[in-house]
Amino acid sequence: MNNELSRRQRLRFFFLNVAAFAAIFLALGFITLQILHSSAYRQTDEDLKQITPDSPRITMEIQRYQADDPFLGQNTLKPPLDENDRGNHFNSQIILWSKEGQILNKAALGGRFNELQSLSLDTKKLNTVKEINLASSDTSDQLTFHSITLAVSSQLDEDIAYVQVLENTDQISQSMATVQTILILCMIFFWLLSIGVSYLLSKQNMKPIFAAWKKQQEFVENASHELRTPLTIIQNSLQRLFTKPEHTILDESETIAQALNETRRLTGLTNDLLTIARSDSNEAVLDKQPLNPELMIANLVKPFQEIAQMDQKTFILENFAKQTVTVDEKKVHQLLVILLDNALKYTSAGDKIVLQSEISGDSWLLEVKNSGPNIPDEEKKQIFERFHRMDPSRTKESGGYGLGLAIAKQIVADHKGKIAVQDWQPKGVIFRIKLPVK
Repeated sequence: MNNELSRRQRLRFFFLNVAAFAAIFLALGFITLQILHSSAYRQTDEDLKQITPDSPRITMEIQRYQADDPFLGQNTLKPPLDENDRGNHFNSQIILWSKEGQILNKAALGGRFNELQSLSLDTKKLNTVKEINLASSDTSDQLTFHSITLAVSSQLDEDIAYVQVLENTDQISQSMATVQTILILCMIFFWLLSIGVSYLLSKQNMKPIFAAWKKQQEFVENASHELRTPLTIIQNSLQRLFTKPEHTILDESETIAQALNETRRLTGLTNDLLTIARSDSNEAVLDKQPLNPELMIANLVKPFQEIAQMDQKTFILENFAKQTVTVDEKKVHQLLVILLDNALKYTSAGDKIVLQSEISGDSWLLEVKNSGPNIPDEEKKQIFERFHRMDPSRTKESGGYGLGLAIAKQIVADHKGKIAVQDWQPKGVIFRIKLPVK
């Protein structure tokens, strides 16, 4: 991947992460402020909603107005009898209004009347809590109130038409402003912090892309290298035929056989590459069907037993799996052919090959053992990688292209199984496979 393309992709990841964090913080801040705002004023609004024209507080205020005594009952007033009227009334103010919108209890308001003289009667939203902002006469600040206006029956007093209860919420508003400021500062701080996190995340997100790109590049290079050799041989064989047009097929049978042999190997390599490509693109689809593993393995090993016998090798079959399994028969057949073929290639005359099959719990266990050379621990870590050959000195005919075990691992992974390799003491290799029965 060129530097310009990787830089663009990284910048794209970076800005996406920054935008995502910003959206999250904004949403979190908005929701938090809404919750705080509603909870901060909830108790005040609930107290206002529970006030009625005949509540003790309003009744006492009306009596003071009627007696023209703003201090009436100040020393003798008992706790309210109404269970719903238990709030702190230090910041409360009751205003008595006439039909014409005049404040009637100015004397009871005293010095507070200067703060409330800009207040006007609003009868459009009776019995509804609303917020009112009034300019303070002493400072440039505003006074904040939550208010409810109630209609009063003329039976209580002919002059009084409405009663308005004001609850001062300056302290709540100031606290909310402080909380809002702190919350905004915290959001800005953590958003700035998220920029650094976004940079690290964009860098981290690029790692699998670089790894995949490197893997793809290596795959293309290795595939090109492996394809070049058989193509070159075929090309040279055909060119040789053109140099001797008088020769018969029999005369050039060796050259033709060589070209055909390379063609067959090229076909096999191409099929292996297509298998791996389909697995990488998730196009490989398993055709799982109920299978009798005992019968399938018994038929599969016959040609390998014959080859082993011809090569003076011992082939042992321990076929104990009798329970039906649900797998892709063709894929499992390919898997075992790869492992048995490798076992034959990497063993010599007098060596032993063992295929063991059994059912254990919910798993079908397969083991392919051979008493050939041990695999070094470093090789075990790479043995399932593509185009990895344990012995580079082997020819293509005996060593293959290094794709077999990669395909075997993919088949096992597609079945949600596991495959591992370990030493077989005192000498040899064991390939262990575990496939789900269902």
